[in-house]
Amino acid sequence: MSMSMSMSMSLNNLNLNLGAMGYSAPRYNTEDFPKLNPPNTPANIALPTSYSPDWDPELRTWAFIREFIVNIAWATARDPIISIYTDLHNQAQVFVPFAQNPPPGGPAPPAAGKPLQPADLAQQVIAVLDASIDRADRALEILDQATGPGALHYWTGLLRIDPSKDKSTFLLMMVALKIGEFVAMGLKDIYRMRRPAQVYPWIMPLIDGPDTPSYPSSHSLQAHLISGALVLALAANNGQTANALRSLSDRVAYNREVAGVHYGMDSAAGAYVANLCLNGLTAAAGGGVPGAVLFQALVVAATAELQNLP
Repeated sequence: MSMSMSMSMSLNNLNLNLGAMGYSAPRYNTEDFPKLNPPNTPANIALPTSYSPDWDPELRTWAFIREFIVNIAWATARDPIISIYTDLHNQAQVFVPFAQNPPPGGPAPPAAGKPLQPADLAQQVIAVLDASIDRADRALEILDQATGPGALHYWTGLLRIDPSKDKSTFLLMMVALKIGEFVAMGLKDIYRMRRPAQVYPWIMPLIDGPDTPSYPSSHSLQAHLISGALVLALAANNGQTANALRSLSDRVAYNREVAGVHYGMDSAAGAYVANLCLNGLTAAAGGGVPGAVLFQALVVAATAELQNLP
């Protein structure tokens, strides 16, 4: 699920629009403003209480990203990208293209369990062409999901989340989104796979994809990671809401194929990698490694907000 800079700058639109009340507007002080200060500087100022725990949710995600990198027992210590890269090459469920930019200083590329061949790529292109028959029906949905707020509104709408009230759930979504972006961009730079229309121009995509390589699909990785994290927070992991979340992530990923900006293998790899990320985040701590303590505590907090969903 690839989110451009416009998304990261507009994510706060999902939160309270405090700008309408002047909260974030500039204040134009005149040259007389310093004259309002007391004549004597205080000798002591009481130490402040703790800053509000509900500070900017998008920026708070970085603590969780650090935990994802440092505290999880990855096969290659403190390097989830190389660990996931190695896992991808050793599995036989999804296609793996040739690594154009293997990690410098990392392990030699392992033998791919399911290496992409020219005949396989031809079938991937044909599948993109076949999916284009749904463009007319899904065009508005595809355009909506191409932006950050548009995509996230599908999850907030499904769960009826109000970011100003369901703060833990919204933060959980943001954490999954950001971890997914971090992993997707690391892998994209390794594979540097050209997008479908760059391989077969007759595809003529509905939208222009972002200036990022194709494999794996960021939309798919982030969508499946968001839905997977939310399912963890549900009381009924196999209830109606959980199944709807899984279907939503599949649909968001497939819409990128319909649009002509991703192959089916991109979507499949994104879903596969999202599952690897979730497994790492939910694994029990061991061997002196604290594990994803922040993440698991956030899931518990979100569970309290989602407890009444079917």
